Amino acid sequence: MSIAATEIPKPQKLLFLKKFIKHGKRVASFAPSSKALARAMATHVNPMFRQTIIELGAGTGAVTIEIARQMHPQSRLIAIEVDPVFADHLRHACPAAEVIVADVKDLPRTLADAGVTTFDLMLNCLPTPSLPKSLNRIILDTFNTLAPDAIVSQLTIMPWVYKPTYARVFDDVTFNLVLKNAPPGGVYHCATLRADWRDNIPGVE
Repeated sequence: MSIAATEIPKPQKLLFLKKFIKHGKRVASFAPSSKALARAMATHVNPMFRQTIIELGAGTGAVTIEIARQMHPQSRLIAIEVDPVFADHLRHACPAAEVIVADVKDLPRTLADAGVTTFDLMLNCLPTPSLPKSLNRIILDTFNTLAPDAIVSQLTIMPWVYKPTYARVFDDVTFNLVLKNAPPGGVYHCATLRADWRDNIPGVE
């Protein structure tokens, strides 16, 4: 089990709130995920087997740190974050992660540049229903091309609301409710893209 990670300093919670106020829908919540929500996100991180793990919208590292704690020592964790200030905090908070400053619109090139040809698990901390469909299409296209047998764990702060949304994209969708979070949230664990997933991409036009 990897232990090369530290707790998020409290000042970063204020930083997270400032970024939420400034960027709105680009940041999924007004505070970092709680430990309980981070553990739920890391449900499919396996300490017994080497995995390649992709995290989108890593923020200041609440979920990243939990992944690093649970993953196999030889697993590879790639944390992608568009905000360079968040990324800088994350590099100090979780040395076990490979932190890359990038936008999801460049996800295929970002992973190619990192030498990633497949992965086992994608943890999506981005506010998927609020993103443009064009960005979600890129994420799902990348998933379908590189790792169609992988699992996507999708964070939400609106329990149950979007389960039908993800069920129109994936054949297998389960939900973990997490009440110990502010606000209460949860995680959709999704697998196996439906044959018609391209007709049901979530997001806004």
